[in-house]
Amino acid sequence: MYNLYISLLELMNMKNKPSINLNEPSFYILLALSKEPMSGYELTRDILNITKSRLEVKTGTMYPTLKKLLKLELIEQIDENGQERNKKIYQLTEEGKKILQYEVDMLKEKLEEVKLIINET
Repeated sequence: MYNLYISLLELMNMKNKPSINLNEPSFYILLALSKEPMSGYELTRDILNITKSRLEVKTGTMYPTLKKLLKLELIEQIDENGQERNKKIYQLTEEGKKILQYEVDMLKEKLEEVKLIINET
């Protein structure tokens, strides 16, 4: 009974909040695409730059993650005239922008909580 009560409280708190829990590569893909549309290769290089070489999203992670984000409609593939024949360019969707903003807001909240705890000790 207690677990049901906790579950109901969690559902009530989740109301009007996105329910996607992004992993680190997904977060940084959305973050990089918030600047401009990019190819998978460009995303790999940009994420490496953003994270100061801390996170290297390799091909085996990049393309399945892009596929997942496409399926969730957080990104979309676009056609750009003059691009190489097999080069796929991705951009953030409106839903992707909302999810990214939600994730950024959550990180800010977590940072404030950490600061409170650290200042207590």
